[in-house]
Amino acid sequence: MEQVLVVDRRKLEAQLPPKEFITEHVEQLHAFILEHHFFMDREKAEYDNTVKQIIPYVIIRQDGKYFLLRRLKKQTEARLHDKLSLGVGGHINPSEEAAGDVLDAGLLRELHEEVSVETVRSLTCVGFLNENNGGVSDYHAALVYLLEAEGQVSVLETEKMSGSWAEVPELEAVLDRLETWSKIVVEQVILAGVV
Repeated sequence: MEQVLVVDRRKLEAQLPPKEFITEHVEQLHAFILEHHFFMDREKAEYDNTVKQIIPYVIIRQDGKYFLLRRLKKQTEARLHDKLSLGVGGHINPSEEAAGDVLDAGLLRELHEEVSVETVRSLTCVGFLNENNGGVSDYHAALVYLLEAEGQVSVLETEKMSGSWAEVPELEAVLDRLETWSKIVVEQVILAGVV
C-alpha cells in the first residue's frame, strides 16, 4: 500500500495566516514540514481531515506562456478527471526520505515522471497553497513552484495528461474549467503579478 507524506493539520494551520495562498515565510513553512512530517497509508490520508498531504505543485512557464495540462480519465485522482491544470506534482513517498530534503526529492521525482523539460533555467518556490473549500483540497496543501523552461517541454504520462502552451488571456478564458488550485494560481499568482 502506498504511503504519502502528511503533517498534522492543526499544527500546520497554526503556522498559516487565514488565506488560500501565502507568499510570506515560505522557507519557514518548508522547514516546519521537514521537521514535523510523517507517512500514512494514502487510502486513509485521502479522507482523514486531521492531516494534510503536502504536494509539490510546479507551474511551468516559457516566454510568457504557461504549460496547461488536461487531466485524463486514467489519472489516479478521479475527482480531477477532465479538469485543466497548471500544476505538475504529486504525493511524496517514504523512498524520498533518504534524500537530504524529502520535499525537493519528491518534487523532482514527480516532475521527471510527468513531464520532460529540455532545460530548466530556474525553479523557485513562490508560495504555499492551503484551500479548504471542499473536495480534494480539504486533504491536501501545496508548496507552489515556478519553473522557467527553455526548449522542448512535453508530457510523459500521455495516458494521464495532455499538455499545450497558453498565454495569460487564454488562462483567463478557461478559469471555470481549471481545477481549484490552478484557478487560485491564475488569480492570486499570475494575474496578481507575484510571478
